[in-house]
Amino acid sequence: MIEILNVNKAFNGRDVLKNVSVNFEPGVANLIIGQSGSGKTILMKSMVGLVVPDSGSVLFDGRDFNNLTKDQQKEVRRDIGMVFQGGALFDSMTVAENILFSLKMFSKQTKREMMKRVYFCLDRVNLHKVEKLYPSELSGGMQKRVAIARAIANNPKYLFCDEPNSGLDPQTSVLIDQLILEITKEYNITTVINTHDMNSVMQIGESINFIYKGELWWQGSNKSILQTDNQELNDFLFAGTLTKLLKTMSS
Repeated sequence: MIEILNVNKAFNGRDVLKNVSVNFEPGVANLIIGQSGSGKTILMKSMVGLVVPDSGSVLFDGRDFNNLTKDQQKEVRRDIGMVFQGGALFDSMTVAENILFSLKMFSKQTKREMMKRVYFCLDRVNLHKVEKLYPSELSGGMQKRVAIARAIANNPKYLFCDEPNSGLDPQTSVLIDQLILEITKEYNITTVINTHDMNSVMQIGESINFIYKGELWWQGSNKSILQTDNQELNDFLFAGTLTKLLKTMSS
């Protein structure tokens, strides 16, 4: 479980996060949505230690990350997996080498044990006989699955996904969503997903957190989001013709 308690962050005198408090539960797809510039990316960066809040706390299972020693913070980072926007695979490394990179950073396993883990993770994301290929030889969807395999290589307790469907076609996006949800539930991971994808919101949004101008503006699920009377959320969700039709049909 990750707890965000009264987190504030400003840059050059501009408030980006304003007294945000939210819990992210294990075994659940926790989504963060909001307009570009709303603060959702800074909130995620605050959780993974890339940004230090001006005030407030980020607790990983009760441990306040910013009050830990460097060694203790490293222990928490071992429990974090990250799926970056676009995948962020190393072009000069094979698929196996990309996944091994994560294992070599934090694992004390032998090379044979690490390779066994590589094959396990690739199998878990339904990729076979690709370990010797380079990212440029894979489709966008396959690259994203390799990124997920790398993120789960160290058995993380916490999984962060930044726009995991960016650049993917709708069918592939659905497959990636389902894969992330399956892994979340299978291993009881605390998964936090930043997304603009309304298909993701409707399909896997078990816990949805809407950030508006740096504040936590609305919380709910994909079952309640179509019935909300929150004006700012409705303006964000139903800007397009298709989503407006969906809203009308649900009324």
